[in-house]
Amino acid sequence: MTTMLNKIRQFYRRYRTLNRRVDQKTTVTSVTKAVLGALLLSFLMLLIPVLFVVNMFIFTKLHIMLSILLVIMAVSWSFLYYALFYRLLHHYHETLEDINTRLPQLVESTLVACILMVFGIVLLVTIY
Repeated sequence: MTTMLNKIRQFYRRYRTLNRRVDQKTTVTSVTKAVLGALLLSFLMLLIPVLFVVNMFIFTKLHIMLSILLVIMAVSWSFLYYALFYRLLHHYHETLEDINTRLPQLVESTLVACILMVFGIVLLVTIY
């Protein structure tokens, strides 16, 4: 049991130090640009598939499957957003190239994906 707790503690310590290193090298304007750019790009990338799925709701037999597909798209949006966010940060700050931002990217996108998944499941259960 202690080895599992030690692994979790080490994982959190690695995440925290990587996050601090990224925060030290970035500025508010570059983070704002990266956030807005990642939101715009991820929104545009998922716009066509979401519109296609929403238009398929005219078929009544496919409602539950299309609803589940929309929840999956919402969960995948978080991974897409954070991937684009960190890619734009690397683009704005070349000094971040030597920092492996894969761990913060995965931790933050997984947290947001879990929240979106719970929200989607609750929504699907209440509707159907």
